[in-house]
Amino acid sequence: MLDQRLSAEQRREAIVRAALPLFARKGFANTTTRELADAAGVSEALLYKHFPSKEFLYAEIQQYGCKGRDPELQKLLRLEPSTSALVHIVYYATRANIIGRSSERMCLETRHRMILNSCLEDGSFTRFLFHNHFAENLSRIVEFMDAALATGDLVASPVSKQNLLLFAHHLGNMVATMYLPEKPVVDYKASREEVLNQAVWFALRGLGMKDEAIARFYNPKSLNLCFKDEN
Repeated sequence: MLDQRLSAEQRREAIVRAALPLFARKGFANTTTRELADAAGVSEALLYKHFPSKEFLYAEIQQYGCKGRDPELQKLLRLEPSTSALVHIVYYATRANIIGRSSERMCLETRHRMILNSCLEDGSFTRFLFHNHFAENLSRIVEFMDAALATGDLVASPVSKQNLLLFAHHLGNMVATMYLPEKPVVDYKASREEVLNQAVWFALRGLGMKDEAIARFYNPKSLNLCFKDEN
């Protein structure tokens, strides 16, 4: 039952938080307003008072999941472009997908389930999340790739730099998806942390980073210590 002492804005946010896991498990099309009201501990009438339709509630969830920028990523993007900084960004972005991050407004599993269900429907949630949390930073990250190319740490590729970064990002998302069921889909025969380390190495190679540059700049143990407090 929703606390009656909450303000209207607090009630709206409480309903959004209650609706998130339901939409994540069942998707937009298969979730009823009755189920949403029950999950939030309110009547359907009160639900409609705050959200005129299921579509309005779903739109609010999009906004809720994308509010604010990732402070740690923004800090990394303010660094002087270099090979070392590029490695830090790739590690952090991949870790955010596979392990999670403390600044997340929704839990890692809920976010990935929302992404999957959205892709099976109209893609609106995933599109909104992608454009607000990753796409807007692509041009800046390309500058870090250019710096690594200039120092000879990266080899040129016939694939556009933007697509190389997108493919690396998709890798982290897909690995995380394999962990969604109670019994993971794939047995990587390694801890989740070690899977992250291997995925980052794979992503760096995919971006065109040379073996000697990876050996020089990619230290998983050091990076884990650097970011573990963020998760």
